[in-house]
Amino acid sequence: MSDRETKERLIESAAREFSEKGYNKASLRTICANAGVTTGALYFFFEDKEDLFAAIVEKPIADMTMILQTHFAEHESFFDISFSAEEKYDLSGSHDEFTEQLIHQLYENYDAFILLLTKSQGTRFENTVDRIIDLTELNFIAMAEKMAKHYPGQTVNKYMTHWLTHVTIDAFIHLLTHENNEKKAVAQMSRILDFIVGGSMNLVLMPDNEI
Repeated sequence: MSDRETKERLIESAAREFSEKGYNKASLRTICANAGVTTGALYFFFEDKEDLFAAIVEKPIADMTMILQTHFAEHESFFDISFSAEEKYDLSGSHDEFTEQLIHQLYENYDAFILLLTKSQGTRFENTVDRIIDLTELNFIAMAEKMAKHYPGQTVNKYMTHWLTHVTIDAFIHLLTHENNEKKAVAQMSRILDFIVGGSMNLVLMPDNEI
């Protein structure tokens, strides 16, 4: 068995063990036995149990984060254009390509993300959702501040921005954990984001005198 095959067997076996028992109760001995290798072989490829868990979830997280950051940068630039305070900038449908791309990435790595959401307690990845929320909120605020410049007398409602961030991330999590068909997930999320984005302008800005 080649080194590549050995490593892949260990990762596959670990994914099953973590999924069944969670990170803390997972046994390296069981992982090695089910992979048909010795514990020595495991430590040839991985530093410890957390390093093995990272081999499953780290790249999917990094790829998802890159998709989010690229989308945020493109979306924020929408508000660099000039439009009058009387206009409502229409963002409906502007997220369709992003939705397809992100949903595809989530479902392509479905098992890894379910593992991350449900079995990562005890690892450095257990607060990943919180970190994604923080990243998203910072970008939502940046977009809202650019939006506010087009509406004199309006300022960013950070409470609502924080709330919208949680609603958006929770929508993706709920979809991932309740819908196993990628095509249906894209259709549902497109409608959800149309609703969220369509109503966001009336929520994230408020009159200066309400601060």
